[in-house]
This record gives sequence, C-alpha cells and structure tokens, in this order.
Amino acid sequence: MKPAPSSVSFPKLEEEVLSAWNEERTFWKSLEKTKNGKPYVFYDGPPFATGLPHYGHILTSYVKDTVPRYFTMLGRFVDRTWGWDCHGLPIEYEVEKKLAISGKAEIQEYGIDKFNQKCRDIVLGYAGEWEKAVNRIGRWVDFARQYKTMDLTFMESVLWIFSQLHAKGLVYESPRVVAYCNRCMTPLSNFETGLDDSFRERDDMAITVRFREKADPARSFLAWTTTPWTLPSNLALAVGPDIDYALVEIAPDDKVWIAKARMESYQKFLPAEPRIVAEAKGAELAGRAYEPLFPYAVSPKNHVVLEGSFVDTSMGTGIVHMAPAFGEDDYALCTANGIELFDPVDHQGKFTEAAPDWTGMTVFEANKHIARNLRERALLFAQENYRHKYPHCWRCDQPLIYRAISSWYVKVAENRPKLLASNEPVNWVPAHIGTGRFKNWLADARDWSVSRNRFWGTPIPVWKCSRCQAMDVPGSLAELEAKAGREVTDLHRPYCDELHWVCSAPGCTGTMQRVPEVFDCWFESGAMPYGQAHYPFENKEWFDANYPASFIVEYIAQTRGWFYTLMVEGALLKEQSPFLNCICHGVVLAEDGRKMSKRLKNFPDPMEVVNRHGSDALRIYLLGSPVVRGLDIRFSERDVEDAVRRYLIPFWNVFHFFTSYAALAKGYEPRRVETASELADRHILAELERLRQNVSASIEAYDLPRCYQAILEFIETLSGWYVRLNRPRFWTDTVTEDSRQAFDTLYTCLLEASRILAPFIPFAMDAVHRHLTGESVHLADWPTAVPAREDARLTAEIDTVRRVIECGRSIREKARINLRQPLAKLMVTGVEKALVEPYRGLIEEQVNVKAVDYPETPQAFAARVAQLDAKKLGPLLKGAFGPTLAAVKAGNYEVGEDGALTAAGTRVEPGDFSVAWQALDQQQVGVAADKTLVVGLELAISPVLKREGAARTLNRLIQDQRKKLALAYDQRIELRVDAEGVWSEALEAHGAWLAEQCLADAVNDGAQAPQIEVEDDFGKLRVQVRGL
Repeated sequence: MKPAPSSVSFPKLEEEVLSAWNEERTFWKSLEKTKNGKPYVFYDGPPFATGLPHYGHILTSYVKDTVPRYFTMLGRFVDRTWGWDCHGLPIEYEVEKKLAISGKAEIQEYGIDKFNQKCRDIVLGYAGEWEKAVNRIGRWVDFARQYKTMDLTFMESVLWIFSQLHAKGLVYESPRVVAYCNRCMTPLSNFETGLDDSFRERDDMAITVRFREKADPARSFLAWTTTPWTLPSNLALAVGPDIDYALVEIAPDDKVWIAKARMESYQKFLPAEPRIVAEAKGAELAGRAYEPLFPYAVSPKNHVVLEGSFVDTSMGTGIVHMAPAFGEDDYALCTANGIELFDPVDHQGKFTEAAPDWTGMTVFEANKHIARNLRERALLFAQENYRHKYPHCWRCDQPLIYRAISSWYVKVAENRPKLLASNEPVNWVPAHIGTGRFKNWLADARDWSVSRNRFWGTPIPVWKCSRCQAMDVPGSLAELEAKAGREVTDLHRPYCDELHWVCSAPGCTGTMQRVPEVFDCWFESGAMPYGQAHYPFENKEWFDANYPASFIVEYIAQTRGWFYTLMVEGALLKEQSPFLNCICHGVVLAEDGRKMSKRLKNFPDPMEVVNRHGSDALRIYLLGSPVVRGLDIRFSERDVEDAVRRYLIPFWNVFHFFTSYAALAKGYEPRRVETASELADRHILAELERLRQNVSASIEAYDLPRCYQAILEFIETLSGWYVRLNRPRFWTDTVTEDSRQAFDTLYTCLLEASRILAPFIPFAMDAVHRHLTGESVHLADWPTAVPAREDARLTAEIDTVRRVIECGRSIREKARINLRQPLAKLMVTGVEKALVEPYRGLIEEQVNVKAVDYPETPQAFAARVAQLDAKKLGPLLKGAFGPTLAAVKAGNYEVGEDGALTAAGTRVEPGDFSVAWQALDQQQVGVAADKTLVVGLELAISPVLKREGAARTLNRLIQDQRKKLALAYDQRIELRVDAEGVWSEALEAHGAWLAEQCLADAVNDGAQAPQIEVEDDFGKLRVQVRGL
C-alpha cells in the first residue's frame, strides 16, 4: 500500500483526475458498461451560447451531473447529450447591435437571408468556452452529439407538434390584446411578462381627463389613466353598473361625474366642501354620449358610456377610459358592443397619420404633448407622478405596451383541467411549487400566443391561399416537399417563404403562401424532448417507451417559462407531464444581496473560484445549500472554503492516515469486510450502512442538501470519532488480529464511502478510489445493502455517548480549558446509567476526566433558570411585568405541559421565555444540556492534574516538531528537554510515558539547539528533537 500525501491541492488533484478521465475515456466506458441497462432519461434545457456560463448555469450543471452519476452507478443507462438554444430575439438583438441596425424595416433592407446567416454565425460564439467550463467542473456530457434548435431535424419536430395541435383543433389565429415590444416589434406571451423582474418600478405621468357630455357640456365624466398616449384611441368610457356616482360642482358651469368612493382621494382637486348636485348608479349613466377628445374615429357607435363589470373603485375615478386597440378589457367590452378598433400606432410604436397631431412620435414621447394639449383645452383635470410596477421586455429591456395584434394561439384556457391533471403526479422540489405557484399558474392559464413577427426562428407552418384563404399546415419535410414540389434543406426565412403551391380547394386556382410569422422560441423550448430525438421521424419506439423523463431542473422562475411550456405541449400532445420529478432551484445572488452584475463587479468569477478551491468544493457548497430547495442564497466564497475544511480535508486525512499506517504494517493486504466483532468497528460499519441508505433515499427523493448532510455526518463520525478513538490499533508494524480488523474496517469504509460519495464529490472520490483499487470510482457499482451491518441499538447507544462527550467538551470550550488538561469528574444525568456505564472508559478518555458519576437528578449540581424576553414582554404585560420577573428570578414559576410558564399569576407563552440549566457553583462546575441530557463537569485543577496536563501538552509540542522534521511514523528520536516549574514536575512524574509516546529511548537534559522554547504559567521549557 503506497501512502497518500498528507496534504493536497484539490484544484491540482482535479486537473490530474480530468487528465485520467480523458486519457482513459472514462465517461464513454461508463456508457458502454450500462448500455443494456434500463434508460434513465432527463431533459437538459439548452442554454444560449451568446455569453459565458454563470453561477446559475454551473449550479444546474452540478445537479444534471450528480443525479445521472448516481443512477449510472445503479446500472441505468443515462444518455447525456448537449443542446444549444439558437433561435429567438436574444440572438437577433445581438446581431442588430453588431450590424448597427435596429428594427424590422432595417433588417428587411439589409436582407433577411444575410441577417439570418449572421444569426447562424454568432449563435455558437461562446460554445468553446462553454465546453471548456463544463468539462472543468466535472460534468459528464456528450458534446460530440450535440443538438441545436436551428437543426433541420429539430425544426421538423417543431412543425410536427404544431400540425398535431392544429389537427386537434387547438390552434387559431386571432387579433387579441397582448404585451408588445416596440423595439423588437413583436408580441410577447403572457408568461414572458412574468419572467424574473420583467415588472419593475417606473415613474409615469398619471392624468385625470374631462370627457364632456354631449347633452350638457357643463358636465364631464372624469377618467384616470397612466397611458395618456392611448387617449387619441379612446372610443368609450366604462362604469360599474352598481357603483354609486356623484355629480360634483366645481363651478356653476363646471360639474364632474366621479365615483363617490373616490371623492376622498381627489379632495385636493375638488372644492374644500364639495357640493353633490346629483347622484346615479353606473347603470343609469350607461348609454350617455360624450364629446371625443380628438376628431378621430368619430362614429355614432363610438364615444358612449358602457357598463363594465371589471370597473371598481380601488384607484382612479371609478370611470375607465376605453381604447380597445390597447387594453384587454377595453377590447372585450367594445367589440361586444359593436365598436370597431381604432389603432393609430405602427409596429415601431409610433403614431401614424391616422392621428395627425402626433404623427412620427413614439407613444411614450407623445405622453407629455397629449397632456399639454388637454391642458390648453381645459380638459386636463389633474396631473400627478405615478410610480408603479411596469412590464419590460425580457430580451431588450424596453418598456412594453399592450395592443391588439393578430397572432397564432394555442388553446390553453379550455384545457386547464388537462394541465392540472398532468401536474398532479409530478414530484416538485420544493413541494409547495407544485401545489402552489405552478398549480395556480396552470389554473389561470390563458391561450398561448406562439407566433412572433420576426425573422430568426422556426417558421409557423401555415400556408394560406391568396384567394380563398384555405389553409395547409404541413407537419413534416416530406409533406412540405410533396406540396412544394422541391427539396427543402433549410426551413429558415426567407427560404421557407419561397415555397408556394396551387390551392387544392375545389375550383380555386389561388397560390398557397406562408404566413410571415415565426415561432416564439419558448414554443421550441417546450418542443425540446421531441426535437432532440427528431420525434416522431426517428427514435419513435425508444421515445415512447421512455416518456416521460425522470427529472428536470432549472431555476424557480421557469415555472412561468420552460416548465410551463413543457407541461402545455406534453399535456396537449401526450396527455401527461413530460417529466416526473422537477427540482426548482433559487437564485445565487451576490454577497451583498443584489443580483450578480458584471458592471458592479460584485461577485468572483466562477472559474477562478474553481481554480482556487476546486470544483468539488463549489459543488458541495451549492448543492448542499438551500438554493436547491428553491430559496435564494448570497454567494460566499468563504463557504466554499468551508466545504474544503469540513468535507474534503477530513476525508483526505482519514485516507492519508489509513494508507500511511497500512504501508508500515508488514504483510497487510487490504480486504473488504461485511461485518466485524469489535464494538467500534461494528459501529462505524453500521454508520456506513446508514450512510448508504440515507443518501440513496434522499437522492431518489431529489433532496440534495439532505444527501450532503448525511455525507457530512458520516465524515465527522469517521474522522472525529472512529479514527480518533482507534488510532492506537493502527500503530503497529506487525499485523495482529485486532489491527487487521481495524485496518479492514477502515479500508471498507474508505472504499464504500468513496463510491457512495462519488456522485457528490466526483474528483476527490475518484482519486481515493483509484489509489485503493487502481480503477475509477465512476465505473464502480453503487454499494449493495449489507443488512448484517445494521445495529440500531448500538447506533443509538453511541449517539447518546457522543452527546455526553460533546456536552463535556462544550463545557471545556466555554471555560477555556484545553482538552489535554485532565479534570476530576464528569456528572451525567437524564440518561440511564446502564446505557452509558459500558462506555465509561471511552467517556473518561474523550472528555479527559478521571471519573464519571451519575447523580439521580441534575439538581445535585445545577438549577433550571428561566429567562424572560423583557423587550417583548415589558410593553405587553405592563404593570404585571415587574412581579412576574421577580417571581421568575426567585425560581417561583412552573412550566406546564403546554409549554407555557406561569409566575405571579401571569401566563407567559412559549417563545416569550427560555429555560436553561445553570451550575449551583459556577466557579467549580460547568453545565451543558442536550434535550433531556444534563451534564456537569468539575472545573477545579489540582496540582496532580496540572502536571499531567503539562505532560500531555509537551507531548503535543514534540509530535508537531516530528511533523516539521518530516520524520517517519516509526522513526525513533533523541529527545532533550530543559524544564522549570510545572514543566519540570511533569517530566519527573510522566517522563517514561512521554518517551514512549514520542518514540524516544529516554528524556535527557541539555537542549543545546532547541527548536521549542516556551515561557508561560507552567514555567520555562526548551526542547530539542533529532531523528535517529
């Protein structure tokens, strides 16, 4: 057995392991090994390659690597192909910036073919950097067989999905009011406006406008709006039929209608003592005509008051201005009343000649001009600044508008029950997402606008006849080629637009021409399961047999993005969710709590963190944190370092300890054991079996933090308990039966733990496993159950003993008494003596006491002391607080079964006080408690104990010096010590013991060249160590 190095650079170790994986093609061997196993399928949402991977990408990559590694070790075949998201406005936006052009007109002038080629050219701009980063963090994925959403095969599957939905009667074209981006000149779906921080604070002009009654121009209806630019399109006003309205006199020839419930909000604009001259229900005002604000769209049907059930008195005046071209409720109410749309705004968000006063202005520019016009005509009743959450485009960050525009829709609303039923069996992590946020989103799902008026994307596969408007919706390349009479090698614009054929409707000779829209890239994201497999044109049997996927993972906002589109398309196509388990992780914020920002430079580069601490440490930190339970976390590089300290170094130290002493034990050959006879060995093997069970159960529930908690507890038990207690059993150069059992037990723990930990700490565990076996751990099987190791009683007993020891040590720490200093007695209560007594020697050794005593009750050395929350209870109890506090301090109180405290006739609720044990003599005894366990430790140090403590401290100093001199474990030394005071007394009393511990023949004086010099409360000390 070759000793492992005592210290290691984990980043350097990872580079060595990566080289071994590449040279040996370990990933490919794992696929070959499991190729006949039952497939385990997960869907990997493809990223854009227009930027470098950030912490969010790395987090999801760790999850997408850890889970497949586990199932691979179970013998499942986990195919891991990479994909790229290629289409959509994010790509177009980047190309527009590079070409210094903006908008559809300039793109068309540049040439759609050339523009789309530019999109194709930049779409994989950072692919190389992505591959390098993904490989470095240890994620196994097949880049060689990567798919792209711009591939002809992927696009064909998208066409097929749309044609299937059309055949089911689930697709229609209609003008509807939707969110619209003037910069991108395309609509957005309702869920896109809910992504991340699409809604953000914005200051807008809010104005209240007079609409003069035709019958009496001295009377006006007041309507409030934050979008003055929609007023030129006003065609009606809406009132709540059951709302009470008042006609308020401003002046003898100026009266205004306003909801009575809103008068208080308008008091600074109304007379000090407003006079109501008339009252009416909204239903009584309906039908009245008013003068249009501008001479546009004048018609007998227009500019009337309508009843609207959506009108309320939560804001504004209780009267709503209706511009049906720019509001969803407006559109529905006006069209229901026969009022046609008037839309004077072009696709760039600029006014056309239909509104000649504002022609050429953008809608947002026009706001102040429209307000000024109304003021000049005495129609502006009030103007204020209004701060509110306003939707912005998630692609270009520009404010959106809502407008009526023709789009292609998938019928989602009428299929809500199908979506909800499909969601029911999905295991969501965290669970409340599936029963709360996502379920609620599905329950209120609207029809989905899937078309975009853009260029770089899969085309909407609808061809319309130029004469009779008949439609063809081909669902495959073969069908399209048969109709067009030519081969199709590229479905992108403009090539798909050049495909025409004669209408097949009886008696029609018109030409079938494609509609101009392309798919929203979110439709392609929902098509990913089918597109990557080129379903149903290839892999149909395999796909149908392995649908749905076992799991997916993305951040929590994808409940309104990818998770949603997957669910909609899966439910409508297959009538079931396309995934069985879904991890929704939170957001990794900067340490200051803000979003990570390159501009603010408020986060460390992730690859630099990997280079400093290793990918294993970053993986442990992220996957062991609440972020994979849907909570946001603040990134902390200190916590990454902490992962090295708590997980990697202790495990490596045990590994180094085993290999170093196994190398010294002549004739020892490692062997795996299932059970052992020695109590300590039985216990750690029981813990090993518990680790296997807990990790397996946790990962199959997709609870990764619980996996890492189980791993940490085992590492602490193995390193801080088993090895610490059993060190002397390994200090041998000849193998005895006891030492063989200890070596074999520790070898078994390292071997099997390296396999259990392999999916979670892949680099370090591979290094350990290779050292022990010569083979990669990632080609090993997951350890099988060993029922004979299970010993619940022993585990419970040791857990109790450890709690006793930890209480004793915590008292020492609080009293600042070094563990090497022996103390007289430990007192244990709250646990049966019969359970602890067999471990008396162990407790005495680990707490470093001379005796363990078992008083009947903790009152023998301590008293329970209650502490009231004065800050909270003072104002609450007022005059009763003083007597209550005095009674508690005197110990005159009771804590009932319900957990409440009663003192001086006052009841104090649980949570408003705390109860702790306090030593009766705090100078002589320290106290600690853990649940029912109460432990006392005598703190007095006699001269005899002080001498032994000094001897133990001297031994530690000498052992540290041996390490500095790089002496072998079995190398003997010459030891010279000059001592005064307690140091001298310690040598006289414990010199022989010290020589034995340090592998010295004797302790001599005359330290002429001391490496250690100490002068403290124990006296003076000079120590010289020389290897022999």
